[in-house]
Amino acid sequence: MGANEGVTQILNLTTEQLDRAAELDKLRRNITVLFTDLKGSTAYFEKYGDSAGLLMVHQCNTTLGQIVEKHGGRVIKTIGDAVMAAFEDCHESIAAAIEMQEAITSVTYNQQGPEKISIRIGLNYGLGIVKSNDVFGDVVNVASRVEGAASPEQILISKSLYEAVAPSKRFNLRPSGKYSLKGKAKELDLFEVVWRKDGAQAEMLSHSMILPALDMAAHTRIRLQQVRTDGQPGREFDVINNPSYIGQSKGDFTFPGDAKMQPQHCRLSVQVGQLFVAPVEGAPVFFSLIGAYRLEPGDVVRIGNQIFEFRVNTEALQMGSRLGAGLGELSNMLQHPVAEFVSLTGDQKHYSVLEGQVTFGRTKANYTFPTDTAMSRLHAKVYHRGEDFFLEDVGSTNGTLVLAREEVPVPAGSILAVGGQRFKVHRLSP
Repeated sequence: MGANEGVTQILNLTTEQLDRAAELDKLRRNITVLFTDLKGSTAYFEKYGDSAGLLMVHQCNTTLGQIVEKHGGRVIKTIGDAVMAAFEDCHESIAAAIEMQEAITSVTYNQQGPEKISIRIGLNYGLGIVKSNDVFGDVVNVASRVEGAASPEQILISKSLYEAVAPSKRFNLRPSGKYSLKGKAKELDLFEVVWRKDGAQAEMLSHSMILPALDMAAHTRIRLQQVRTDGQPGREFDVINNPSYIGQSKGDFTFPGDAKMQPQHCRLSVQVGQLFVAPVEGAPVFFSLIGAYRLEPGDVVRIGNQIFEFRVNTEALQMGSRLGAGLGELSNMLQHPVAEFVSLTGDQKHYSVLEGQVTFGRTKANYTFPTDTAMSRLHAKVYHRGEDFFLEDVGSTNGTLVLAREEVPVPAGSILAVGGQRFKVHRLSP
């Protein structure tokens, strides 16, 4: 079914459904939406087992839920190991977020390694459809994108929430940078809530950060470190020229023996300490995920040796948001999945996203690929929030990669796959 056909089905509403839409308009009001996401849970499951992992997630979500209620909010839903909550009071939403970070950190402060549990939190204030058991609208979409831009142990808030609470001077707030929250007309300023007593600043890991705050970007340098096939570090390349090029025979960094590389393959540029990469004439360049990535229609992703194209009916999602319809209800209305991944590696098989979260892996996931030795047992997850779908690596050995279709920001720690070469991105402080 095509996107237009799906939208036509939704638009052919019964009188009862139109009345429902009119009633929902009466429920529009300003509210603060908070999202959390638990980091380290996959490694925790691997080390301690499923029973201990499920207990840990339950205890964390219970703790977070109690904090939400303490500050006058309510938990809307849990999605895997994530929590969505809503608050009437802007100030109490931030107070709750701070207490959440303090509570999780106090339990896990002495843990080390990838199984250390932490949370990232994002909040937004704005107009939404507020029902007894859910919230819909752009306020949810932006909140989920703000959370996706946050790093573990970080609280990020939107500019609208910042403007609502800043006059009280109750919280320590500082600019975090400009972010491309796709679907918006321009980049948005986000702000960090400083909750640690030492004022430590979180390392920025976002795939949507366009420009970091000036104090973070001052005098920083970008270095690429070649990653050899055995996983060991290779040669180092400082990105000095702006722009710089990687290619087989033309550019600042050349690799004459790489038959997979185009003569001039990709362009690198640095703006206020932020690295950007862009393909040259469509040459394939992949970047690995180190944080949440908001999927766009037509995105091509690599999980193990599998390559998929992401397809989504965005018009249906937008209409569903107006009607207050969830993902399952929308799929039933359309009689077709709202979102799916289509294999590009031979069989053209379809993998539907019908739930709030689905996982990909070799043996331990919703969708399994037992013969793919490049795929970890549990490799990546895809989850739905508002009108968005997010892709995230869950600690796999070989990483989850996305094809750069245009110029995109690449955070420190990410791997660039250019031809047959791989480079790790380092951001060097003065």
